Amino acid sequence: MIIFTANINAYDNIPNHFYDEDVKYVMFYDKPIEQKGPWEFIKLDCKYDDPILNAYHTRCMSHLLFDEPHVWIDGCYTMTEQFVKNSKEFLDKNEITQMNHPAKRTLLGEVLKTYRCGFVPEERLYRWCKKVAASGFKASYFDHTINCCLWRHSTSKVKEWNEYYWDYHFVDGEFCHHIGQATAGIAEYLVFGGNRITRVPLQVDLSQSTRAKTYADSYNISVNENENEFKKKARRILKAVV
Repeated sequence: MIIFTANINAYDNIPNHFYDEDVKYVMFYDKPIEQKGPWEFIKLDCKYDDPILNAYHTRCMSHLLFDEPHVWIDGCYTMTEQFVKNSKEFLDKNEITQMNHPAKRTLLGEVLKTYRCGFVPEERLYRWCKKVAASGFKASYFDHTINCCLWRHSTSKVKEWNEYYWDYHFVDGEFCHHIGQATAGIAEYLVFGGNRITRVPLQVDLSQSTRAKTYADSYNISVNENENEFKKKARRILKAVV
């Protein structure tokens, strides 16, 4: 089993993890970082000028990196002994495993969060909603997951899921930051349909983050000021009840 992460743009401090001697740990990075723990530190061959895109690409397109069963964890969250034990079990049982999101927003709710936080400009979000609607995705299918951890095998279906997961971060070649929890659901629909990906409870403590930078340090934040109008239009496009 491989557990991997990315520390791009020195975004995180490495937590005090539990390490299992039977696990291979791989950390991708671009800028100099403190190197501690039994990680194999690999300098990332960055494909994009935007460090966020490089980090997202590493998480989404894991089949380009590993043939072995592998676990993604965001670099700011701490692995416990139970995390490693559960990870082995998830990989033994499932082709791919995701975590239930503790907030359990609807698709429209997730899009509205992205709008409120200013991660994506309003006009681009409209185009993204139209792309989702054109795929045939139904808002009622959406079952909110959180993807700071992902357990995957490099099967043909998982590779296809990865590619949709990555592709739906974009519309007309423009990147949509922080829409990944929605894109994961769209990828599930397009690849697995009624055969739902296995969900498990949250496996990390979200309150204990070692993130070294704020969102404003890494993202170009937009000012979106027409939420009521946006909600009406997005709801119509996505055919979402709520």
